[in-house]
Amino acid sequence: MNTSKAHMKIGLARLIAYNIAIVGLLLVVSEGLASYTLLIRDLIKTQPVAEQRHTRYDPDLGWVNRPSLYIPAMYGPGVYLKTNAQGFRNDHDIATAVPSGRARLICSGDSFTLGYGVDNAHTWCEQLSLLEPRLETVNMGQGGYGVDQAYLWYKRDAATIEHQVQILAFITNDFDRMQSDSFSGYPKPVADIENGVLVFKNVPVPRLVYYFPWNPQNASLVKQLRIVEFLNRGLEKVRDALIDDNQVTKAQKNGKPQEILHKLLENLKHINEQRSSRLVLVYLPTDYELRDNEPREWTEFLEEESRSLGIPFINLFNEFRSLPESELVKLFIPRGQIGYRGAEGHFNEAGNALVARAVHAGLISDPAISHALSARWNHRTQAIDTSEHRPAELLSRGGQ
Repeated sequence: MNTSKAHMKIGLARLIAYNIAIVGLLLVVSEGLASYTLLIRDLIKTQPVAEQRHTRYDPDLGWVNRPSLYIPAMYGPGVYLKTNAQGFRNDHDIATAVPSGRARLICSGDSFTLGYGVDNAHTWCEQLSLLEPRLETVNMGQGGYGVDQAYLWYKRDAATIEHQVQILAFITNDFDRMQSDSFSGYPKPVADIENGVLVFKNVPVPRLVYYFPWNPQNASLVKQLRIVEFLNRGLEKVRDALIDDNQVTKAQKNGKPQEILHKLLENLKHINEQRSSRLVLVYLPTDYELRDNEPREWTEFLEEESRSLGIPFINLFNEFRSLPESELVKLFIPRGQIGYRGAEGHFNEAGNALVARAVHAGLISDPAISHALSARWNHRTQAIDTSEHRPAELLSRGGQ
């Protein structure tokens, strides 16, 4: 009798345990199905990356503009993007020699230089040629580029183009991008220094991911799955166990990113000198930086570097920060205006116009730069008497 009751209790306990297990399994499966359902929904709703429409894989740079491309409504009705045969964002091809009576300026940088969100005519680079009609500008800006990629693109594809000035424009994020071998999941070259020499690793850039552009674009969504999060935590523990913390700390203390940037700027100045050109650095503030504190770590470093290397540096932070908040918001693209991920916060037409005016003012205030440009005009046209005017005055007159 006691044995029978014992068996009944054991059977009842097993039944309860089985039911709990089944309910738990159903909850796990339900949560999994819900997670996958939400993932699929988010994947469908995810906004595309604008650069997918106008770039292609490049083994040296990661990605670069497709040549001779015209997208009539790239950023909205009538807001076109056009590239020339060289892949630059210009409406016309750039000849090897500078046209008679003109000087040429190359704009290098990221999406803020490309002119994300505006048409070709309203990029700050093109606006410079409207402020100074004797100036031909070449737009070598590209979405997502770090300072390293801008350097490599200029070094390779501007080699046969005569020019008098190169502007290297950047936002703070460009220095973070420089330290990574990928951007938003897309592989890219990464700069390093070996035996005092600037080298680039991860080249040729792996191509596989470019066959599946949706993969890096939606990687962050996939990472939200619990199973992926669990696996990532395990991999992080293994990675942390293999990395020497002392080496990481030592590298950070040694300021390796600043060392790399110093070498890059030093090399870029030398390349410009070989090409009879002058290098100018331009810092472009972002809307979130203007709302908070100035990113002093990089701006102060760049101020010191520009002085030590003899490179003109135009810092536009104060130019923007001096404006009231009601005016600042009118300079940037607001959330939801353009249907691409990451569009918010780029300069709109008004923002690009302000940058062009400020950069123009910075150029004419530098005697060496203004003289290099005006000497070119004077040499070609003999239309300006340099004995009567200072170089800055020549540039500011805009050929009038």
